[in-house]
Amino acid sequence: MVWFLFAMSVVWIMLGTLMIFATQVARKNYFNILKTKNPKMLSTVAIVIGVLLLLSASSSSQVTFIVVLGLLSLSKGLLFLFLPKQKVEKVIDWWFNATDKIYKVWGVLSMVLGIAVLATIVH
Repeated sequence: MVWFLFAMSVVWIMLGTLMIFATQVARKNYFNILKTKNPKMLSTVAIVIGVLLLLSASSSSQVTFIVVLGLLSLSKGLLFLFLPKQKVEKVIDWWFNATDKIYKVWGVLSMVLGIAVLATIVH
């Protein structure tokens, strides 16, 4: 399952780079697409990623780190699935109304996360 960790790290690095250097493009072309999606569908994606992270943790040199990421993704998916729709929409609206600075900070965090995951599979 090293391939999944590699793919996730590349996605996080690419998304982080896009959020830092092309904030408006990321906001307009990628995040606004999520506005039309059903939050239940987003929860399914987070649950699947969480389960795959948990399954691929043994392929990493830092098992605990990957397990924590998997549990966080799994809990996010379960919260989006079981929370009332108004609360989920409130969180999503916060994200869509965030300033460019917040997007850039999340971009840096995403890049760091991707690099950290990439570093755990290269041993």
